[in-house]
Amino acid sequence: MKRILCILLCVLSAVGASAQNNKQENRKINIKDVFLMLPDNAFGPFGHPDFTLEKRKEMLQTIGQRPDINVENYDGTYAYIELCDERNGYLSAFYYFPEGYKYEICYWNLKDGRKLVAVNQDEGHGDIRFYLYENGSLTEDLYYGPDIYNVKLDDFFETSHLDEKEKNILQDLFENRIVFQHVLPRKGTSIEMRIGSIPFDMSYESMFEEAGLKEEKVVYKHLIFKWVNEEWVKEVRKGIGTAE
Repeated sequence: MKRILCILLCVLSAVGASAQNNKQENRKINIKDVFLMLPDNAFGPFGHPDFTLEKRKEMLQTIGQRPDINVENYDGTYAYIELCDERNGYLSAFYYFPEGYKYEICYWNLKDGRKLVAVNQDEGHGDIRFYLYENGSLTEDLYYGPDIYNVKLDDFFETSHLDEKEKNILQDLFENRIVFQHVLPRKGTSIEMRIGSIPFDMSYESMFEEAGLKEEKVVYKHLIFKWVNEEWVKEVRKGIGTAE
């Protein structure tokens, strides 16, 4: 009998310890924690000198405070957190070199307790990287994000008014020249995807005209990826989008 009681006590002790560990690992985290947990390569394939872990810790102490730098006579770089919305799980960080760009970071709470984290590098265009937070760790995920790569011409341009030649011109530009910009949600749960821009590339701005397509012929559309029951639902909308 004593042996049985001893075994039961050991089992209960182990269960209690496991529950305590899980509680610690699954503690409530916020967007600041996520910002610090991100690997360096979330800010570029080789990291970013202004977004090392130490730099990010420093930025969290000066949220909303732009460095007092005269950019006209400044050849270096700087970065700071523009906005940190803990309630909505959203953070945007600005960096300068030689133009102003930013990173957006947000997360979605999953039903099983995990978090889906997105990092958007916005330079007028860019890609989104996704991560999963689980039990105190953050790992990159290649499958949970929306399908932003298998998009088509009609997702971003109205073509019903174009003749065959004009449509072929637009299709060629879409496949070989067009870049995309994304907008992560501060409020709500949807991701926007629209035609992007390339800073300092004047030929990109005039590519339609140079290809022989008149400006009035270019009618934009954009995509909204809605988060519905933990799945992404693509919706095509009229107009260039709200990311201007």
